[in-house]
Amino acid sequence: MIEIKNIHAGYSKKEILKNIDCSIAKGSFAGIIGRNGAGKSTLLKVLCGLLKPFSGQIFINGHDVYASSKKILSKTVSFMPQNIETNFPFTVEEFVMLGRYPYMNIFKIPSQKDYAAVNEVLKFAGADVFAKRYINELSGGEKQRVLIAQTIAQETDIIIFDEPTSHLDIGSQADILNILRVLNKKYGKTIVVTLHDLNAAGEFCDFLILMEEGSIRNTGHPEKVLNYKDIEQVYKTTVVVKTNPMSSKPYVIAVTKENRV
Repeated sequence: MIEIKNIHAGYSKKEILKNIDCSIAKGSFAGIIGRNGAGKSTLLKVLCGLLKPFSGQIFINGHDVYASSKKILSKTVSFMPQNIETNFPFTVEEFVMLGRYPYMNIFKIPSQKDYAAVNEVLKFAGADVFAKRYINELSGGEKQRVLIAQTIAQETDIIIFDEPTSHLDIGSQADILNILRVLNKKYGKTIVVTLHDLNAAGEFCDFLILMEEGSIRNTGHPEKVLNYKDIEQVYKTTVVVKTNPMSSKPYVIAVTKENRV
């Protein structure tokens, strides 16, 4: 269980998050949605201990995130940020091995267990075929698989992803989200992810948090959160919400001005 209690947070003296209060159940595939600047990425940083809030508390399995040591937290929560600098001469294997740092000894020398874990996650993410290549030579979709592999290599029960499908084509987006779904359904990982694609959020997530200007507007199952009134209010556009005939999940269609005439 992740419990977020009355969080106010931001940068310097600028408040971004205002009175955030909600819970994410263990084993959820939780999606955080909202317009650019709504505070989605800031909330993720607070969740994983990278940004200390002005006030409020975050509890994971009953433990206060900001009262826990960084080493303990690193074995509980792993985080893949939206932008990671990859312009350095690391092979894919070497880069993924960085995710094993919480388990290495003081000299940071990988053990056989570390190598086995890296090989396993590379196969799981479909990145083993280019394990010997340099990460700065990869395509966008290949690089995302490597970043996910590194995050999984940290072996945490809670995995947080900030826009893991940004700048990817529709096929690569589906591949990445299917990897996360397997992590959630087969391996029981709690997944927390920010997404811009409302239809992907409705299709893959079982719990949504809809944010508006640093606050939470609605939470719950996709069928509850992806209603036309809330979506129109948050995104400032006219939409139609339908049911996907294949999955019975909600999907959102933006209505252009021409279609409204």
